[in-house]
Amino acid sequence: MQREELTRRIERGEPVVLLDIRPREERAEWAIPGSRWVDAYHAVKGGDFRPLDTLDLPAGIPVVVICAAGKTSALAADYLRSRGIEADSLEGGMRAWSLAWNLAEIELPGAARIVQVRRAGKG
Repeated sequence: MQREELTRRIERGEPVVLLDIRPREERAEWAIPGSRWVDAYHAVKGGDFRPLDTLDLPAGIPVVVICAAGKTSALAADYLRSRGIEADSLEGGMRAWSLAWNLAEIELPGAARIVQVRRAGKG
């Protein structure tokens, strides 16, 4: 899933499980608010998907798996799909998420308008 699509889903309030599989140290530095974490990065990268087997994921809600660059999360998403779970990987991972932004606009009396650029990926 591309960053723009994930941003739109979050803004529209659509249900989605954000599953962060990065190492604990990386997640401690920065995470997408509301995301869930599982210590699975090194295992999945090495071909061991057992940490994903213990997840209690809500039925019928799509899962977006997140890592730093989107490669290991793609492996995890493939595995989850093989188990019948609607899953996708955030393309480009947190590197791509760092570029997520949106606008907030306020109309003022007359012809003035304030536009705020909010970098959702940076908090």
